[in-house]
Amino acid sequence: MKSLAVRIAIALVFNAITLWVASVLPGVRLGAGFLWAVVVFTAATLLVKPLILAMFHRRHAQRADGRKRVLSKAVTMAAGLLATLAILVVTSIFSNGFTINGILGWIAATVVIWLASFIYDFVDDGLEAKANELLGGAASTGKP
Repeated sequence: MKSLAVRIAIALVFNAITLWVASVLPGVRLGAGFLWAVVVFTAATLLVKPLILAMFHRRHAQRADGRKRVLSKAVTMAAGLLATLAILVVTSIFSNGFTINGILGWIAATVVIWLASFIYDFVDDGLEAKANELLGGAASTGKP
C-alpha cells in the first residue's frame, strides 16, 4: 500500500511540474484550480492512456507481423500523442485550473507533455525505489 501511495505522489509531483512547464507555451494557461487540474490530469493519465494504447496495439497486432519494427514504433508514438491529446482534453474540460486556446497551443502542449512522459517513464521506477528506501520500505523497482 505504501508503494502505491509513493507511486501516486511521484506522479502528482511530476505532473504538476509538467503542467507548470507547459504553461509557458502560447495559448496554455494555469488558473486558480491548478491543484485540481493536476489531480484530473493524473487520473486521466491512469485511465485514458492505457485504454488508447491498448486499442492501438490491438489493431496494430492484427495488421503487422514481427518484421515491421519501424511501423510498430510509429504506431506506438502516434498512440502516445493521441493519448496525450485526449488527457489534455479531459483535463481542460473537468478543471478550471488548466486551459488551452488555439490550435498552436493544443499542438505545442500535446508534444511537450508527450515528450515529458518519456522522461517520466525513465525516472519513475528509480524515484519510487529511492522513496521506498528512504521511507524504510522494500525497494520495488518493477511496475505492477
